Amino acid sequence: MLIHVKPCADTDKLKKIATNSNPGDNINVSSLQQFEQLKGLIIDARAIDLKLSLIDDDGYVLKQISTKRRDIQSSAAKSPGFTARQMSVISALERVMTLLDKEGINLIGYSDELVATIADDSSLQTGELAIDIDTKGIYKGAL
Repeated sequence: MLIHVKPCADTDKLKKIATNSNPGDNINVSSLQQFEQLKGLIIDARAIDLKLSLIDDDGYVLKQISTKRRDIQSSAAKSPGFTARQMSVISALERVMTLLDKEGINLIGYSDELVATIADDSSLQTGELAIDIDTKGIYKGAL
């Protein structure tokens, strides 16, 4: 979930955000003080798989941290055939899939293409809401 922290949020509110956050959550703040304070609270709460971003007025990320469990990173590095960087990319893809599900978007794989549809599209994959995904040749489909 994407969480935008209001600039007026007090320490109690920041503590609630840090302790009630779920793996995969992205937390955005607009002040450096809140960023540093939330960073400490997240570390104290030992929250896993969170991303904390300091965002400027134009929406650009100025600073960002993410939390990971050390044993997950070491096991990713030991995965046969995949480097730690490749495992990180696969993990990012899984987070994107979670976001697609939250937004009500389905991915449909055909033999040669990948299509995005709205989850409640009654016409099933053939409706006007179907969009071809440019997979840059990565998606091979079923053989």
